[in-house]
Amino acid sequence: MPEGKAKEARAFGSPSRYIQGPGEIRNLPVFASNYGKTALAVIDPFFYQEYSQWIPELFEQHNMMAYTVEFPGVCSTDTLNHLIEYCKALPQIPDTFIGIGGGQTCDINKALGAAFRKAFINVPTSLATDAPTSTHSIINDEGKMPYLMVHYKNPDYVVVDTEITIQSPAFMFVSGIGDALATYVEACASYANNNVCNAGAGVYKPTQLGMAAAKLSFDILLEKGVAAIRAAEAHLRTPAYEDVAEATVLLSGLGFECTGVSIAHGLQAGFHVLPGKPLMHGAGVGYCMLIQVIIENDIPRFEKLYSFCKEIGLPICTADIGLTAENRNEYVEKLVDEVYGKRWNVCNMPMYISRDMLINAIYYLDLYAEAH
Repeated sequence: MPEGKAKEARAFGSPSRYIQGPGEIRNLPVFASNYGKTALAVIDPFFYQEYSQWIPELFEQHNMMAYTVEFPGVCSTDTLNHLIEYCKALPQIPDTFIGIGGGQTCDINKALGAAFRKAFINVPTSLATDAPTSTHSIINDEGKMPYLMVHYKNPDYVVVDTEITIQSPAFMFVSGIGDALATYVEACASYANNNVCNAGAGVYKPTQLGMAAAKLSFDILLEKGVAAIRAAEAHLRTPAYEDVAEATVLLSGLGFECTGVSIAHGLQAGFHVLPGKPLMHGAGVGYCMLIQVIIENDIPRFEKLYSFCKEIGLPICTADIGLTAENRNEYVEKLVDEVYGKRWNVCNMPMYISRDMLINAIYYLDLYAEAH
């Protein structure tokens, strides 16, 4: 996300097409045929054995050619360079690139398709992130803070096959809701601070449509999120699940990209310094959203969001993000110091933000959680 104050002009960006529903993965050849006769599917390791055989057969039925390659597991500079060389060794550069898997698979697919200026289609297999729709990839190079690689366009298609996503673990869906829930909270802060949106060249303010998409996502999540998670836990595809799937992927994706992010994403970017097993991105964002709302001093909204996060299983205290009574103070300091003054979006707020404000809000959330 670019840093800077918005000028008068507005910008909006989005995928060319968004398709959601049961069995839609079977229509990939139809979608890809808009761009040519060949495709490369970059497939998550969990699905590779099955799909590496099925995808080529599916495309062959449509008189098309599909190659497959297994995603190595990390969206990094090395992975991107490896896949670029792989493509150069194929009989021809594919006309369409298809990412089938989680957020990092979708991110590397966008980067790969953009590198060759070809069409790219994302097929998320879980609803843990809004990465499938965006115009950038998060690059995770070992030993370095993640950074955004911004591409020249959004995906051509985003295809959410809910027969596939409903089979993924419910905790991944919870993480996706955490990521999406912060979208409108951060959008309001960024808008009030007159910051630029991610669409365009880093000078534009959000459109009304961008703000409306963020708000609609927020409203659907709070109204139907609990029911959708209950359905997901039993692997039941219900209307509530479908609505929340759209809110988590499409509406949140449009919302964050066409508005802006602030403390929730800025603070979460430092979570790599915390001990223990890393939290999923969206779970960390959901926790940091509560920190942001405490700083905003919006008590009614905080209490509502806290109750929702607690009910669906998002982190609500430092113990939930892996800290103990013995190491809490040390790692709270490390977390804040990792981002304050280094991640501009931590201060993308319509008021002054100090280091102590972040630390005090973290400690206050612990006190609140003890009492509730």
